[in-house]
Amino acid sequence: MNYSHPDIRRTAVALIAMLALVVGATGRPRPACGQAVWELTPYRFHVYLAAPPVPEFPPDVLDELGSDLVDRVDTTIGAAWTMTASAPEPLLHRAMLSGLDALTVDAIPEQALANDKVTLVAILPQANGFDVVARELDVQTRVFSSLVRKTVPQGALLSDTLFSAVVEAFAPLASIKGEEGDKVEMRLRAGRLQSRDPSLLAVLSGAVFQPIIRYDDREGKPKQILPLPWTYLAVEQADHARLTCHVYSGLHSPLAGRRRGRVRQLALAVKPPARPTRLTLQARSGSHRPLGGYDVFLQKPGEKATELLGRTDLTGSILVPPTPHLLHILYVRNGGQLVARLPLVPGVEESVVASVIDDDQRLAAESVVMAAQEELLDLFTRRAVLTARISAAIEAGNVDRADELLVELYGLKTRDQFTQELDQRRKRLVSDDPLIRRRIDLMFDETRKLVVQYLDPNEIDKVGNQVRIAKEAPDSKSGE
Repeated sequence: MNYSHPDIRRTAVALIAMLALVVGATGRPRPACGQAVWELTPYRFHVYLAAPPVPEFPPDVLDELGSDLVDRVDTTIGAAWTMTASAPEPLLHRAMLSGLDALTVDAIPEQALANDKVTLVAILPQANGFDVVARELDVQTRVFSSLVRKTVPQGALLSDTLFSAVVEAFAPLASIKGEEGDKVEMRLRAGRLQSRDPSLLAVLSGAVFQPIIRYDDREGKPKQILPLPWTYLAVEQADHARLTCHVYSGLHSPLAGRRRGRVRQLALAVKPPARPTRLTLQARSGSHRPLGGYDVFLQKPGEKATELLGRTDLTGSILVPPTPHLLHILYVRNGGQLVARLPLVPGVEESVVASVIDDDQRLAAESVVMAAQEELLDLFTRRAVLTARISAAIEAGNVDRADELLVELYGLKTRDQFTQELDQRRKRLVSDDPLIRRRIDLMFDETRKLVVQYLDPNEIDKVGNQVRIAKEAPDSKSGE
């Protein structure tokens, strides 16, 4: 069955608006700007409606619901959306009733992927009414929305609930047009086609988009689609189709650099359910071991203050709760050292894994180095005290006492011995991460420089020569 509802008037409005932008002052057409076409191109929707074969849903009821939905979109949203609706094929029908959350792109018929949006709606009878479950697939990015669930107590309200669920599942799509520092400019798809009810589709300041890079083949079909990890774009200014956003990313310059081939930089709005996300930290090195005991701090976008969320457990996990601010900036620290900065929108996914620096060996190295430096300070102090006492004994003419103190001075750890022990401690600190190895090497290199500076063997030799000269003097004496 097909509940398509062509709307010549709506299409004409879009074409007239587009023509006004591509015709010059002389009245002659000029080449259409891709940006203008994008902003004036309506979304093409196809909605699949599925319901179990029960008496409450004879075929004519679904026909009416599909037709009502298309009409409601036409009268309420207008030129920004064009919609068709139909019953799904048997295989997809069974999959939808089994659970929309398990569906993949492969389950969607090829002809439906010619649209911009495919919305799947399952209507499930319950003892106290009906459950309406909706999920949208954005075809350009191949990204599914989160599930939208609504309960309706009686069949007479199904039409309104269906429309509400489809609108709530809708995720606006934008094209990234320019980047400057931590700011990007985006253009909304159909952004210049005004909705009859502007509140339904408006993108406001504070909305969050996820950037997605799409690589196409020569026929315009996707070869590869890559959502940028740990990267979000927060809308700061919204002027109809034009959005100015701040880039929050755990990556270095995620949108910078030239990309070869047929590449499109897109961004899809995120609309997460109110649920927490379990964040798991694992070592980015080959071991991928869970990183427990790492402190996680929260920061709101645009603010400097942070608050402690908690510490990862033995599995390296911590729950990140949702807040009205949508976007969180997570700072991960180990022993006071920052190891990761992770923007996150809780609720988009139930669980995420972040591969970060395994900083435990660096922390262990820091403890070893601090202990070595304390030992170095103690050794330097003892050498200075003994040297001073030897000089005092020589001045007092007590050469035997000076000789005893010199033996004690010779018994202290030498520079070569200290350096050798330090090298042995370094060998016991093994890390698969090159960055951690460099940090550990730097700490030990700095300690070696201190050893060379403060344990100069020439100073011991000078004191020894002083004692020898004193002993050879004709007026030297023994005893106190």
